[in-house]
Amino acid sequence: MAPALPAGLIGREAAACVLLGAVLGGARALFPEKGRGAFLPDVLLVGALLLGLQSYAASLSFGGVLRWYQLAAAVFGAWAAERVLRGPVRGALFVLGLPLQGARRLLAPVLLARKVRSKRAKERRNAKRNAKKQKKNLPRPQRMLYNSNVSK
Repeated sequence: MAPALPAGLIGREAAACVLLGAVLGGARALFPEKGRGAFLPDVLLVGALLLGLQSYAASLSFGGVLRWYQLAAAVFGAWAAERVLRGPVRGALFVLGLPLQGARRLLAPVLLARKVRSKRAKERRNAKRNAKKQKKNLPRPQRMLYNSNVSK
């Protein structure tokens, strides 16, 4: 029994699917690997992968049948690209973030002093406001019992 497609075409399709998966896996390497922050990128990766594969399959034939080896090649490409690119991407993000960390260290005392000054000013404002209106705390007439304020 002969395969439905020639071997050369199957190899070309698999290579294209690996490339599609590699592009998406490279984009996935920018996001966190575990935890809550990884849920949305994982869902988007799977959705984009399936959408891209279905579009690719539809462009090949009128029926647009997605074959198992296309999906396997794309998943392998995404996994391999993420594993290969995760280290360099994290390193690049760290190097690019160094100037921001230095600026944050320089500005931290200034921002903290501003926050303390703002807090003190708010306390002074509130002290003035509270000093002006000395409200008497008298019981409401509905709450007073008969002869409750009479001393014995």
